Amino acid sequence: MQLRECIERVLTTYLTAAKDDLKEHPTAKFLRKDFRDAVASASGDHGRLIFKASAGQGRWVKGPWVGIFDQLVTTSAQSGYYPVYLFREDMQGVYLSLNQGMTEAKKNYKADAKTALRARAANFRAMLGAQINLFPDLVIDLAPTAPSNDTAFYEAGNICAKFYPINQLPPEAQLIGDLSSMLLLYQAILEGEVISDSNNASEGDEPVDLHYEDGTKFRFHKRIERNVRLSKDVKKLQGYVCKVCNTNFEKKYGALGKGYIEAHHLKPIAALKGTKVAMNPLNDFTVLCSNCHRMVHRSGCLEDIEKFKAEHYHG
Repeated sequence: MQLRECIERVLTTYLTAAKDDLKEHPTAKFLRKDFRDAVASASGDHGRLIFKASAGQGRWVKGPWVGIFDQLVTTSAQSGYYPVYLFREDMQGVYLSLNQGMTEAKKNYKADAKTALRARAANFRAMLGAQINLFPDLVIDLAPTAPSNDTAFYEAGNICAKFYPINQLPPEAQLIGDLSSMLLLYQAILEGEVISDSNNASEGDEPVDLHYEDGTKFRFHKRIERNVRLSKDVKKLQGYVCKVCNTNFEKKYGALGKGYIEAHHLKPIAALKGTKVAMNPLNDFTVLCSNCHRMVHRSGCLEDIEKFKAEHYHG
């Protein structure tokens, strides 16, 4: 199904559907699967991207959405930042918005959540500069019927956006082109954050001969390893014994060390760019104790643990 068809269907049917029971409703199912899959298909080669949509849980949301999440940033609409299709409450149009997780902001900033979201949005815009020109809507109107509605917080969280009114939906090719451009902005923010990290004090484990671009990729590498969801999957599949020195923290420290190990990403640094980063927890990672993990990073043998053992590990 095409994006234009999906958008038009939601705009013309949602208000009527929201008068019925949400459970098993065909409009809710359409959003969560068909619309979500159409966005995934239009996004091309996803790599790290995952796609989710919501019409509500238990009751209909005032403004449904379909979001795109880079797993190095977030895996849900609750935190981080992400591109998202946001529908106005009155269904007079939809925004393609680069937005932020409001649940995280509410938890951290309480009554000042909207202020914090607006401030962070301004920082993101400064980071992107002229790249946001294709998405001119810095202020969006989701027609919230109450200031406590989710739509009101999404208004505050908007970084940049483009509006598609119900009576002027663009052709499919333009919708896909806009989505591709939005995904480039998304990637630019992530890369900008990694570059900012590279300007901070060194943690002491970077190979000393890294050039600037490789240094940036190196920090992508470390960000992948720190992905909580991935790390849990890696440990569950590969166990908790270091693949270099055979350290088992539970044997050494008892209950304190139970379930402790670190996940190490094996993808070569040269490949850590764009959205095509392999993240298979069984094939693209190994598990290491804290000491071996840091020494692997320091050695530069990120992708070849056997080489590291042969050249650097002396038991």
